[in-house]
Amino acid sequence: MTSTNGLVERELVRLESTPATAPYSAAAVLGDLVWTSGALPVEADGSTSEDFATQVRTALSNLETSLRAAGADWSTVLKINGYVADIEKLPELNEVYTSVVTVHGAPARTTVEVSRFRGRTAVEFDAVAYRR
Repeated sequence: MTSTNGLVERELVRLESTPATAPYSAAAVLGDLVWTSGALPVEADGSTSEDFATQVRTALSNLETSLRAAGADWSTVLKINGYVADIEKLPELNEVYTSVVTVHGAPARTTVEVSRFRGRTAVEFDAVAYRR
């Protein structure tokens, strides 16, 4: 998108599943680049599994939803950031991650342990991608 003054304008992408009270967009787009907000392992009904592998799969699915809403997909992801409550779970995370994300090649990635999540959440992902 280009504004009347010739500058590229950002596009904010919201999802119907994001509560109207949440003060963020699922993704922000500038030109052909997409930045997503953090995707949590929250199911459509608002629940969160206690199983870590299920949380990873759900968070990645939610991230994919944000990417697609912004015109991107796994094949256009440049970088993923992962946040985990327990870095010792990295092998389990990698097993699920490899089956979902790296089918299109392994994008750059950073994974860090965070001291605390809200509720049962044990993982979160965000990404930078480009639109085709």
